[in-house]
Amino acid sequence: MISYNSLSTTATQLNKRRQLLKSISIAIGGGLLPLSLSAQVLEQLLTAASQAEVKAEIDLFLKGATPLEQGLKLIMPVLGDNPAAVPVKVVFEAPITPDSYCEELILLAEGNPRPLACRFTFTALAGTSEVAVRLRLIESQRIQAIARMNDGRFLIAKHHITVTAGGCGM
Repeated sequence: MISYNSLSTTATQLNKRRQLLKSISIAIGGGLLPLSLSAQVLEQLLTAASQAEVKAEIDLFLKGATPLEQGLKLIMPVLGDNPAAVPVKVVFEAPITPDSYCEELILLAEGNPRPLACRFTFTALAGTSEVAVRLRLIESQRIQAIARMNDGRFLIAKHHITVTAGGCGM
């Protein structure tokens, strides 16, 4: 006599085997994709953003305002010998006070596939006048920092960096 528990256990084992075989077949099938297709996908992932994409990000942030090229300083190396972790520091040249502070700051890496590298938001209580990050860069490019101040002004700083080899998978 076959018990219900033994049938249930057998069914569970068969189901696990089917899942295992399905996973193996998917893995093998994925490995057999044409190499040209894989190369095309990789190339799309590693292609720099177009100037239109960069401009769209900037326009979205500025909303028609003209940024001032003073009051914001971008500190970073001229040569990025480790493009997987390029140190970038943004410093506000004026002191941060409750009456004058940055509400939002964005960093753009124009040569990366996605130009918006990071975004920071602040309040008057932040009390700091600098931000430091490490960016992964795919190629030599221009980095931009754009800040929106609480009084409606926009500040911008730009810096060009040369990288030795791409840090985004190349």
